[in-house]
Amino acid sequence: MTETSPQLLACDKDVMTLRRLEKVFFAAGLKCQTKESAPAAADFEGGARLLLVAENYLQFALGVAPPDCAILVLAEEDVPGALGAAAKDARVNHLFGRRAANPVRSWEVLHVVRRLVKHYELEGIKPFLHWGARMHETLVASSEDLHHVVEWVPSFCEKLGTPPKVQETFAELAHELLMNAVYDAPIDAGGNALFAHDRKREVVLTEDQAALFSVGTDGETLAVSVRDPFGRLERRHVFGGMHRALAAGGQLDTEGGGAGLGMMYIYQHGYGSFFTIKPGISTEVTVLYDLGLNRREFTTLPRSVHVFHEQ
Repeated sequence: MTETSPQLLACDKDVMTLRRLEKVFFAAGLKCQTKESAPAAADFEGGARLLLVAENYLQFALGVAPPDCAILVLAEEDVPGALGAAAKDARVNHLFGRRAANPVRSWEVLHVVRRLVKHYELEGIKPFLHWGARMHETLVASSEDLHHVVEWVPSFCEKLGTPPKVQETFAELAHELLMNAVYDAPIDAGGNALFAHDRKREVVLTEDQAALFSVGTDGETLAVSVRDPFGRLERRHVFGGMHRALAAGGQLDTEGGGAGLGMMYIYQHGYGSFFTIKPGISTEVTVLYDLGLNRREFTTLPRSVHVFHEQ
C-alpha cells in the first residue's frame, strides 16, 4: 500500500528513542525523517508538517517550523517551559511527558499522530483502554446526580484495589470535572452562563444539556472522562492555566472563563490529560492514571497534555 500521509520530522539526541519512534510512525502510516540534532528550515522543504521534538530543541523548532506545522513536544524536565510555549504558540498542542528510563509511550504517540493525520473523532474512554476493559458511563443531569457519582467513584476504585489516596483523588477529580460541566459550561441561547454565578444552588439540566461521565479500567490504566454539550473551553484556558499554576508553585488556577476548569488540578491528578474541543458543540476532558506506579513515582512523573480541536 502506498503511503500518502504527510511527512513527519522527529528530532531527539537519543538514538534509541528515534529508532523506537520510527517503528511507531510506520505503524501510523507516516513517512518520517529522524535527526539527532535540532530542526532546521531546510527540513521542511519536503513538506513535513508534523514535528516531534525534544524539549531542548523546542526553541529552535519555534523559530523554523512553518505556520501550519503541528509541533509535538517530548517534555522530560522543563515542563513549565513547554507549557509556556504552548500557551503562546498555537502550533504547540501536544506535550508528551517522559522519563529517561521510559522515553516514550508508543501507544500515546500513535494515538496522537493518527488523530492528527486521519482526523479521527474519538469520544469517551474506550480509545484509551485495552479491549475488554470494564467501563461505566452515566448522564449527569442535575446537582443531585453529580453528588451521587462523586460518592460512588471511591467504591469503584476500592473494588479495583487502589490505595485510599487514589480513591480520594479520583473522587476529587470527578467532582472537579462535573462541577465545570454542570455549573460552568451551560449557557442560554444568548450565550449567558446559567449557573456559574452560584455553585451551591440546586441545578436541573435538560437531556440536551446533561454531561456524560465515564470511568473505567483495563487493570493497568484508570481513566475518567466528562463531556459537556457546549464546547466553550479554549486552548488558552488549558495551557495558560497550567503554566500559570506551575509558575505559582502548583497553586490551582481556575481563571480564564469558559468552563472555569481548575487546570492544575487536572494536570496533577493523572499522568496524561486529553482535551477534545468542538467549539459550540462539546468539550471532553479525559484523565489517565497508571495503576502500576506507586505514589512517590507518580508525584514526580512528567505529565502529558493533549488538546485536539475538531469542527
